[in-house]
Amino acid sequence: MFNKDSDYYFIAYNIILILDNLKCYEGKSKFYDYRKLIYILPFISNEYLLNIAIKNKKNRENEIKILEDIYINARLREPILKSILFTLEKKGYLTLEKNATRKCIDIQLKNDTLPDRYLNSALFKIESENIAYFKKYYQRLSFITLESLIDKLFKEKGVIIWDV
Repeated sequence: MFNKDSDYYFIAYNIILILDNLKCYEGKSKFYDYRKLIYILPFISNEYLLNIAIKNKKNRENEIKILEDIYINARLREPILKSILFTLEKKGYLTLEKNATRKCIDIQLKNDTLPDRYLNSALFKIESENIAYFKKYYQRLSFITLESLIDKLFKEKGVIIWDV
């Protein structure tokens, strides 16, 4: 009985799962621009929303409205994401690094900070499967720009948004 969209633990777990699934570890690759995470999270935690995001047909009016709500709520939750990321960095689970070229902050999980049983837990089976499915349709998630992700997830689906 909680709102998983604003539950700090749920968001933290899903951030870690996304970074692990995309292999964004120290010494390997980075997740460029942490802000993309807040737009991805709703889709990996809800199969109905995931299906809206990956469908190739024109979206119905009610689906466009759902996507608009996701976009607006994501923008509002960006400070929550930032707070969670700073906490995870302070606890030693990940690193945040300023990217002067892209003018953003990149993320990497630290090696060997999480137990294997955590990342392979059945508790997160649905989210892990949804991440894998999402990344099939939105390739190069760790590299694309925030603007490109927003275009693909929202603008191309019929959502009218203001520039980031």
